[in-house]
Amino acid sequence: MQHHLFRWALAIVALVALPLQAADYDLDYYLPAGTELDPSVPTPAEVLHYEVGEWHVRHDQLVRYMEVLSDHSDRFQMEIIGYSHERRPLILVTVTSAENKDRVEEMRQQHLALTDPEADADVSEAPLVVYLGFSVHGDESSGANASLLTAYYLAAAQGEEVEQWLDNTVILLEPALNPDGLGRFAQWANQFKSQNLVSDSQNIEQQQLWLRGRQNHYWFDLNRDWLLLQHPESRARISAYQRWMPNVLTDHHEMGTNSTYFFQPGIPSRKNPMTPDGNVELTALLAEYHADSLDDVHSLYYTEESFDDFYYGKGSSYPDIQGTIGILFEQASSRGHLQESVNGELSFPFTIRNQFLTSLSTIRGSVENRDRLNSYMQSFYRDSIELAGDADFDGYMLRGDDADPARMDELLNILRQHQIEAFAVSEDFSADGEDYKAGRDFYIPASQRQFRLLEGAFSTRQDFPDNTFYDVSAWTLPSAFNIEFAQVDSTRSFRVSEEAFDGERNWQANRLTETNVGYAFSWEHYFAPRLLSNLLQEDVHVRLAHQPMTIETANGEQHFPAGTALVTRAYQTKEWDQVTNLVAGYANDNQVPVHTIARGLTPSEGMDIGSRSIDPVEMPEVLLVVGDGVPVQEAGETWYYLDRHLNLPVSKIETQRLEQVNIDRYSHIIMVNGRYNFNDQLTNRIRNWVTHGGTLIGQKGGARWMAEKEILGVSFVEQAEFDEQFKKHGLSYGERDQFYAQQRVAGAIFETELDLSHPLAVGYTRQYLPVFKDSTMAMMADTSPFVDVARYREEPVLAGYVSSQNRDVLRDRTSVAAHRFGSGRVVGFADNVNFRGFFWGTSKLLANAIFWSQYAHGTTSDDDEAADAEMEHAHAH
Repeated sequence: MQHHLFRWALAIVALVALPLQAADYDLDYYLPAGTELDPSVPTPAEVLHYEVGEWHVRHDQLVRYMEVLSDHSDRFQMEIIGYSHERRPLILVTVTSAENKDRVEEMRQQHLALTDPEADADVSEAPLVVYLGFSVHGDESSGANASLLTAYYLAAAQGEEVEQWLDNTVILLEPALNPDGLGRFAQWANQFKSQNLVSDSQNIEQQQLWLRGRQNHYWFDLNRDWLLLQHPESRARISAYQRWMPNVLTDHHEMGTNSTYFFQPGIPSRKNPMTPDGNVELTALLAEYHADSLDDVHSLYYTEESFDDFYYGKGSSYPDIQGTIGILFEQASSRGHLQESVNGELSFPFTIRNQFLTSLSTIRGSVENRDRLNSYMQSFYRDSIELAGDADFDGYMLRGDDADPARMDELLNILRQHQIEAFAVSEDFSADGEDYKAGRDFYIPASQRQFRLLEGAFSTRQDFPDNTFYDVSAWTLPSAFNIEFAQVDSTRSFRVSEEAFDGERNWQANRLTETNVGYAFSWEHYFAPRLLSNLLQEDVHVRLAHQPMTIETANGEQHFPAGTALVTRAYQTKEWDQVTNLVAGYANDNQVPVHTIARGLTPSEGMDIGSRSIDPVEMPEVLLVVGDGVPVQEAGETWYYLDRHLNLPVSKIETQRLEQVNIDRYSHIIMVNGRYNFNDQLTNRIRNWVTHGGTLIGQKGGARWMAEKEILGVSFVEQAEFDEQFKKHGLSYGERDQFYAQQRVAGAIFETELDLSHPLAVGYTRQYLPVFKDSTMAMMADTSPFVDVARYREEPVLAGYVSSQNRDVLRDRTSVAAHRFGSGRVVGFADNVNFRGFFWGTSKLLANAIFWSQYAHGTTSDDDEAADAEMEHAHAH
């Protein structure tokens, strides 16, 4: 008996001794005082088995709770609008009154009439639409956790105010904009949570490893993809956005732990000039509601001191160019469950409550200003048509590439998802001294409802009221896809189709005929490298011809430019019928034309099919260096391109583990931007690996490391050369921001001149190639011939802000360099050729560095030993 009493007493002592945990923050802590609730609607705790804020919610739990609310509330409808890369469902919850539930589609159509410049919609009768979006950065999870409370409140709250909200309003709730990142971070924070919460900022719970929860599966920042649409999460969201065209859209984020709470308006001078002032006025009006809500719970906040609304690819700015009021919220982050800060300990529940309360204040302010918001949206689109009519041009002409429709197709696909209409040229014609071709070129009229978004996507602006940018200053879509485009001011002679392009082209599938020799495909098509990769993975023997050649095909003589892949009957290990089927299948999947070779003897001067200058290609074994010191996103962009655009397996190996890895098994090593502090032993191993035949590819900081270790035979422009361009004396303190802004290259588009005769330029048909530049890195390859692949032009800037001082230093400097090093090859890129996954124009340079660098025979003048080794290798070959 005494034994049992002792155990009971210990249990009581233990219970009393438990510290206050997040579980003590129940619904009363979060919900507005006096909230009446429908008891039939399950609370989050009844489904999750813990109070909101006690643990970080997993995405599957979030989805499950929304399903439960849909089953228990006649205000809720949940739909799956897509799937993430990891196949997590992307969900959208539609909330309105029970009386409206069966007329949601009718309400959507009534609301969309506001965006039709020709419609005469009654703004006082049109439904209001509010879109609440949470945690596009997965480790900024207070938003996603707040969505639990927002959903519960909208489902369960009773009373006149909530009924008024839902009467003629549709509220769209996207609980997690980045399911894969949220799942990664919830696992991290929860697995290191202690029963006794630890607020130490150095604790592992608050310090993620190299791969954070911010990014999606491929390590992209999805908050930069709203315009670019390179990921399924973004495509699903934009489809929903365009389907509804909300009046207000919220974007809930987190910032540094020592901050308070931010909501827009942001810094006034850093608004994109294309965004109407009325947008800022309405943002400020709604800010009054956020302030009142946070004042009630004594939370501190600020506005207008941080962040900008310039780049139209973010969640808070993409809506601004379409008549929606996009609002950014930034909550000081606890990262884990509790963290110390200059303001005291910051708890996870506290951060959730602020995000929840401003979700409600957004709805409250929007409903109370329904007519103003509806009127603004209606006038926005009417004004857009007037602006298009007053513009000094009638539209844009896009000139495609006969041999590569893929880049044009992707550009048009992005525009179509944004409801921007393009029209195919239906008959060849000439205008303004240029020739345009049917089936290849397209016309985009200015006079359409999305004129402002079109102008924002095609902007080449270089001068701005404020040259300080939170993100990039240029993102010109045609330049990213290496598509020639021009504003045109007369369409009288144009021959274009009457119907807007719907995304479907007439692709004539390859029908390969019998041959004793083989098949050939050229490298111009964007997906030609992927076709080659597909064939190599099937053990199909392929040979590469780096010089132009004329081939007698089944359809007559055909000229092939530099860079042709040949699938010959000779040397195949598979039955020829099987090879033929593989070539046809993969070529049709990638829509790459393949030609049947009729004879091995070419009909004119040049290489024959059996030339010893045409080498077999082996399946590359690629190592991508990741980990500490390497920017996660740039590594992810490279991985994404290799994996999704090339279908090429890539081994990702961390910097901290590289010393223990056998690098001899790899044919290529890629080092993107980063700080590489390799010891001498590892550096020598890499140097010897290149000398014996490896290909080392460096990008930005990776290329700089190669140059510093005298592997890449170029020098980088020293920072001192930039510094001496800027006046440093006689400046007032007020000029500080502008002084530093002038020294940055804040995400601009430069034009390079490409040496089309270089092996790394195979597949390119235009001499001038736009590149994305977000640093002052540039190379000098002036001491040796044949090392330059591309240089910045004398007037290099195509779009974005670059100070005159930086232009002077960067003009005519080397952007891409390549040469042999012993029996191996080295390639250096001064810029990120895969920037945000949408710079398709330059991404093929990476494929060329992998498949064609073996033909780069240039060498540095002081590399005699490497040259001798190369000659020995060539003779042996």
